[in-house]
Amino acid sequence: MAEFDDILKPVNVVYCGKCSMPLEFCEYGPDFETHCVPWMKKNHPDVLKQILKDIKGVDDSVEKEGEAEGPSKPAEPWTAEERLTAFYEMYQPDKLADIPNLLTKYAGKEDKLFIALTKKYGPEPEDPYYAESDEEGDLDEDMENLNISGKNKRGAKAKVAKQVETRVVIQKTVRNKKKATTIIVGMDTVPGIKLKDVSKTFSKRFAGSSSVKDGPKGKEIIIQGDHMEDVAEMIVSKFKVAGSSVFLDMNGDFLPYS
Repeated sequence: MAEFDDILKPVNVVYCGKCSMPLEFCEYGPDFETHCVPWMKKNHPDVLKQILKDIKGVDDSVEKEGEAEGPSKPAEPWTAEERLTAFYEMYQPDKLADIPNLLTKYAGKEDKLFIALTKKYGPEPEDPYYAESDEEGDLDEDMENLNISGKNKRGAKAKVAKQVETRVVIQKTVRNKKKATTIIVGMDTVPGIKLKDVSKTFSKRFAGSSSVKDGPKGKEIIIQGDHMEDVAEMIVSKFKVAGSSVFLDMNGDFLPYS
């Protein structure tokens, strides 16, 4: 019987929490895009990534020989000293020795320093803390391409997502009494925009890092620095969001921008 051991070995089958089908067969159901994909993204992202690649006809089962694994993501953003070091290493390596004096001179006014530097030399190097991982970005891109096509592998039309009311909330957080970040929640409720494009626009406008992340209340855009009022004005003027739909979180009080 030993020769049949491999044949008789039980197979571990994972079933979808939405349609109850094995994950490999979800794509053939009518609710794949609207129900199965969000559930798999949360619970089995690796399986979803492979399914989406199969749908697009992409075979990435063989990795490039000798390709090194990317560095792990840091636990915290760069300090002002690390930002300055990276900046001068890129543009003016001969000024690295001036960093301690600059930090002393601009203590508490680091944002003004970086705005002045970026105007003179160019954009800051990207802080690895705010950089989106390749795996997460690839998965979002695969899902976006699937939704753009409007069809799954069998040619069934994807269901249109339910329209939601536009509501954008802007808040500020401060770490270690110095590191301020501006957080925007709800830009994904604005019709006709892509969060990655919005994030890049903010990054150019405020000369600092900006990224899109999953937060407790949905997709968040995180910008380095305190820019609440300027962000609100930009959302209304550039992205054409009504001021009554934009709120500033002032210590728990949500005040409409206009």
